[in-house]
Amino acid sequence: MRVNARRPYLAICCAIAAITACASQRGPDTGAAPSSALGVMTESEIAESQATTAYDAIARKHPMFLISKVDLAPTAEREVYLNGIRLGGVNELRSIPAKEVKEIRFVRAIDGAAFGVGRSGGAILVISKAGR
Repeated sequence: MRVNARRPYLAICCAIAAITACASQRGPDTGAAPSSALGVMTESEIAESQATTAYDAIARKHPMFLISKVDLAPTAEREVYLNGIRLGGVNELRSIPAKEVKEIRFVRAIDGAAFGVGRSGGAILVISKAGR
């Protein structure tokens, strides 16, 4: 009896195609992705948090932005940038009034080079209302 060697290969290809098709299914396109999916906190989201500092706003809405363990270097602290200027670690967010912040972007360590930040712990980019 001869076994067809292509049958397992065909089954694997079909399974991969089915998984890929299911994974690429999306809901209706509204033209904009949710801000949390992009790692962005908008001005309205910051105001909605009713926080007094940028740190509090992040802690209330996206606490995972403050944790390094989920990134490439769990022992490295995230760097904070205000309008492109490096301030230091996450605790620097406590000195930034939330009412003066236009946007907060979370940058994973793996994406740091695209944003000009090469820190192994990732970065949090804060853009003030006066900064633009």
